Amino acid sequence: MQKNEVLSKIESMMPFFSSKEKKLGKYILEHSSEVTILSTQTLSKLCDVSEPTLIRFTRKLGYSGYREFKLKLTAEYVSDPISGTLINMDSHDSPKDIYLKLASFTISSIKSTSSTLEDDSLSKAVDCIYQAAQNNKQIFLSGMGASSLMAESFQVKLMRLNINSVFFSDMHLRLEACTNLQKDDLFICFSALGSSKENYEMIEIAKNRGAKVLSITQYGCTKLAKNSDIVLYTSVIENNLRLASQTSTVIHTMIEDTIFLALAMKDYDNMSHNVKETREIFHKLGHTIISSK
Repeated sequence: MQKNEVLSKIESMMPFFSSKEKKLGKYILEHSSEVTILSTQTLSKLCDVSEPTLIRFTRKLGYSGYREFKLKLTAEYVSDPISGTLINMDSHDSPKDIYLKLASFTISSIKSTSSTLEDDSLSKAVDCIYQAAQNNKQIFLSGMGASSLMAESFQVKLMRLNINSVFFSDMHLRLEACTNLQKDDLFICFSALGSSKENYEMIEIAKNRGAKVLSITQYGCTKLAKNSDIVLYTSVIENNLRLASQTSTVIHTMIEDTIFLALAMKDYDNMSHNVKETREIFHKLGHTIISSK
């Protein structure tokens, strides 16, 4: 079943919690309905942590303290009484079972990300890319591991908007190209958890050269956020196997597509003309068939 917003946020931030905070998070996830009637003192004792640790935990989640956290959790239970836990995968699952369970994690992450993805930050990200393109500033894309695929995918989307960007899959070439950044250029970093040191090395180079930094990463990754001018937070809940970042890839792709469409809408008439012209060229070369109306 679908977790409510509070539980989804805890689930997605688990990689960034301290050992004591993880004890709190695990207990709350497993006894969420019970927590709605527990005092600060009682919950702290049950989790073998101090009350100040519990308060810091709730503030890290974005609440003013335990009282607001509990009120939010209780309110969501009233509005969604059947809220429960996502179902983990196991070795006995059929391919259809796996599909359905992956879908549940993806849907949960989409809904949770809608609360961490701030409208103001998203608008700033779109405007920043648009202004960089309009002013002929360099747009540099980066990401490690699976996130590099997101960077490469975004480069293709920008190309379709006639926006040039720089991306190298080779790490040495990427570092070398990063040293060419100038003041007010734009560095865009894709990172699932903000755990790759290479991202921080390139962000430091970009900042030192006066470039702006836009990061797309998991909610709770404060280290990456501190070094960025704009941050778009995802709230990804991966399945229990964690063999690959399936859900993260879907969520990052949705954010990319949102930015792509928002940029296209800024010059829709010209964009529509370019798409039509491209299709006609492809058809003339025999690569596509244009159906008659």
